[in-house]
Amino acid sequence: MIIKSGAVPNKGWSNRDIFILLLGVFFNVSFSQSLLNFFQPQIAGFFGDEGRFFSVIFSTFAFQGGTILLIALFLHIQRMSWKKAFGFHIGSPLTVLVQGFFLGLAAFPVSLFLVWLIRCILELLQMGAESQEVIKMLQQKEAGAWIQIAVISVFSILVAPVVEEILFRGVLYVHVRDMGFPKIAALGSAVLFGLVHSNRVAFIPLVLIALFLILLYERYANLIVCIATHASFNMANLLFSILMGSESVP
Repeated sequence: MIIKSGAVPNKGWSNRDIFILLLGVFFNVSFSQSLLNFFQPQIAGFFGDEGRFFSVIFSTFAFQGGTILLIALFLHIQRMSWKKAFGFHIGSPLTVLVQGFFLGLAAFPVSLFLVWLIRCILELLQMGAESQEVIKMLQQKEAGAWIQIAVISVFSILVAPVVEEILFRGVLYVHVRDMGFPKIAALGSAVLFGLVHSNRVAFIPLVLIALFLILLYERYANLIVCIATHASFNMANLLFSILMGSESVP
């Protein structure tokens, strides 16, 4: 693994402030999940699908929304703008956006092949993997399913790439790298990125995608390229899942 650091400038964030930020993210996820579990019987009784769609949206919104608010507070305390923190001012935004879009599309066939290969291996080992709840929702054919598809698409294409890239690449990777551990920063943040998606079939492809995104960040020094790559990658996955009725990388 060769990742040449240096294009993304050192941020100078303190270990204490980063720890508090990550602790806040962890507490937010834990509290929202506990709240969801507590009210699960009422939710299941109120919604027709036993509350599966509501649970997915609530968990996603709590993580994405809570995380972006915590990062905004973190940057305010650091007296640092979003542009300076994540290089949004570096290069042409449109050029970086377009390049990222096509890079995400180019990465999709590779991930698709890896997912297929891993599924074959798991089947040979008699370790079949259950599709994620989100994928099942995308493949529904009942009337009104398009509403669920639209909502999931907005979160997956427009919201998740922004929040996840800022957290995993923009904050976590950069800070550990700035501490003097670039390899640990790259591999550690990539593995964590794969783990949070809770999908053993997609774990290895997601780790590789995360490492690819780190390379892009260090190459362009502008997190927009990572966000655009992530967004188009998710878009390709969603379209494939809907049209082909199969699961790739979430």
